[in-house]
Amino acid sequence: MKKQNIFLIILVILIFLTGYFYKTKLQPNKNISIKQNVVLLKVGDEKNFTTYKTIEKKSALDLLKEKNKVTTKGEGVNAYVISINGIEAKTENKEFWSFYVNGKMAEVGAGSYIIREGDKIEWKIEKY
Repeated sequence: MKKQNIFLIILVILIFLTGYFYKTKLQPNKNISIKQNVVLLKVGDEKNFTTYKTIEKKSALDLLKEKNKVTTKGEGVNAYVISINGIEAKTENKEFWSFYVNGKMAEVGAGSYIIREGDKIEWKIEKY
C-alpha cells in the first residue's frame, strides 16, 4: 500500500512537471522587439524633409533608390549617383550629387553608409 501511494505521488509530480515545462516551452517570447528606424530624406531643392520608416538596415543609397527614381554608375558601395528624379549632375559643368548626414557631408559613399535612427539625409548637386 505504501509503495502504491509513493508511486502515485511520483506519477502525479511527473505529470505536473511535464505539463509545466510543455506550457512554458510553447509560450512565445514576449521580449522580442522590432526596432524601426525613422529617417528624414531631402533631395535637391525640396523645401522639406520627407519622413521614412524602415525596419531593415539599409544604405543611404538603398533608401534613396527605394523612394526615388535614381540613375547610378556602378553598383553597391561603388555606385556613383548620376541623377535623381530626372535631375542630372552634369560632369561638363563639374557637378556631382553629394549627400549629407545630419548636416555634415558624408565621409563614405552612399552605398556604404548604413542609415541610423534619426538620421537626416540630404542630397545636393555641388560643383568641384
